[in-house]
Amino acid sequence: MNTFNYYYWNNVISSKNIKDINCLIKKHRDKKENKNLAADTNKTSTVYPIKLKYLKDLLKIPMSLIIKGNRENYGYDVFDFYDEMVLNFNTYEKNQEYDWHKDADESKFVDLKLTALINVSDKNFTGGEFSLLSSKQPTSVPELDTPGSMIIFNSYILHKVNPVLNGIRKTLSIFITGPAFK
Repeated sequence: MNTFNYYYWNNVISSKNIKDINCLIKKHRDKKENKNLAADTNKTSTVYPIKLKYLKDLLKIPMSLIIKGNRENYGYDVFDFYDEMVLNFNTYEKNQEYDWHKDADESKFVDLKLTALINVSDKNFTGGEFSLLSSKQPTSVPELDTPGSMIIFNSYILHKVNPVLNGIRKTLSIFITGPAFK
């Protein structure tokens, strides 16, 4: 589905597959990320990198929707998904947040073009609302509050996660890259 700043899909992952994804992540995730890539931004969530190869069978539908979404709505020249591609598994516990930031790649030859977020929360949480800022007023993204939902948006758009009030919010971030913009 389309909105002005992002595209979203509901129920791209079933609750059973969410449980399977969380089990695989627990088994295969890399060490916790300690660095804050957006150094000038308040980020209190925990991020665990995980390679796509461990999750790709469960992410076939989301990956096909990302490809279709790019082709139909953005038209970016992007690289294919590959087994060693790193996804971020983000967990936000009580009072954790991620303030306004843009996603970026430090390479001179590659640009981050799209960000896809999938809600893989396996328990209820409150707070943790996601917003985009591409004009003077933030745009709330309530579609991402539902487990199994996915959004994609331009990576250069400012976005944030409000503090979680109760429970644990879990998302997978997939960064879609391609040749540098010219």
